[in-house]
Amino acid sequence: MRRALGHIIPTLTVISVLVVGCDDILGSKSDKTTEEIFEAGRSEPGLLNEVEYVALFPFFTQAGDGGTLDSPQDVYVGYDELLYVVDSRGLHVLDVSGRGNQFIPIVGGGTSVIQDRRFHVYVTARRDTTVNNEVWNLPVVLHYSGITTGTPMIEDIIWHPFDDDSRKFNLRDPIPTDLEVEFTGVGVLFNNHIYVSRTGPVNRRSSVILPHNTILEFTTDGVNIQALIQLSPTRESLVSSIRPTDVMTFVHPPQRSFFNQERHFLISQEPLNEGDPDLRFPTLSIKAVVTSDGIVYSPDVGKVSIATNPERGDGFLYEPFKLKRPSDMMMAADGTNYIFVTDAAKDSLFVFTGQGVEGVAPPPGSRSSKPVVVSFGGTGNGSMQFSSPMGVGYFDRIVYVADTGNHRISRFRLNTDFE
Repeated sequence: MRRALGHIIPTLTVISVLVVGCDDILGSKSDKTTEEIFEAGRSEPGLLNEVEYVALFPFFTQAGDGGTLDSPQDVYVGYDELLYVVDSRGLHVLDVSGRGNQFIPIVGGGTSVIQDRRFHVYVTARRDTTVNNEVWNLPVVLHYSGITTGTPMIEDIIWHPFDDDSRKFNLRDPIPTDLEVEFTGVGVLFNNHIYVSRTGPVNRRSSVILPHNTILEFTTDGVNIQALIQLSPTRESLVSSIRPTDVMTFVHPPQRSFFNQERHFLISQEPLNEGDPDLRFPTLSIKAVVTSDGIVYSPDVGKVSIATNPERGDGFLYEPFKLKRPSDMMMAADGTNYIFVTDAAKDSLFVFTGQGVEGVAPPPGSRSSKPVVVSFGGTGNGSMQFSSPMGVGYFDRIVYVADTGNHRISRFRLNTDFE
């Protein structure tokens, strides 16, 4: 089912792009952020860690239409170097200094956002449709083009269940359990196909309906070509998809002519039912290997095995119960390969190396080769605290966190990254 193809969004507020100077984007030696960092450098030795994340002020609270953000759910810096934020009102487009650029209303708001290499933007949300004279509120992935040029259009809408290939022969119309289904995240592949994480109440494989708790792959035309049914939706393992809260691939800005043609991904998940015990490994790294019999999805044994060697670090992605309710993930695709994970239950941001060790590279001349742990957080509204953070983004050495309960986009940079 396709709706609103190629129609310009009618209720769109567009704010002119403002000319931004270098000092506005990067800060200057006279601004509040730099003064705070320099003041810290004058503090008594030992009060400031040699390697840690430092808050960049001001945090962003202004919406794309000049109002204020309301419970931001996700943040992403695209290939066009614009900041995309979804909240309870819709999709906000900001420049990197936090000033409003565009606003696209979405009834009920959005839950996650990402941009592909064509500058197309995907937002997970919900939308009403009428089937057999009955109104259904169903999960959708809204596919936009033209936002970068200021002429946003809906290219396509991916609907559950209409665009689920497993439903094409039977039960194409919604059934009551479809009201409980959610699209929770989108990841972009090298060929601009997308992975979409989906949760819901149907968790057993059948000839009619595939498990709701899974990862789906869609083409650039919105055609569902597979569900990753090798991932168990009910039994915790190193290749499970128990209520997936997000899916992250390794294709992210900055733009380049070639990305590795790999289909590997990370998946975050939470317990199947409220009250169930915490998952031992709620975030999994999955390898996708193409064979003559198709694609085989297997554990990332490198990240699993490194966690058994305490000499490699002081924390690991595969450390049991390290994370509790991971809500979003992001990779630094600038060569550092750091992996950022927000945990809504622990009100924290965790940072791992590309190998799955907690921390970042030690500074030159360090006596230890172990990554330095820089994860931080805690419940509150302080500069290094969060309230149910639901999203994380990264660009040009800056980490952006959708601090949902505090209604802001927080920003951080490693103190070793300041020049």
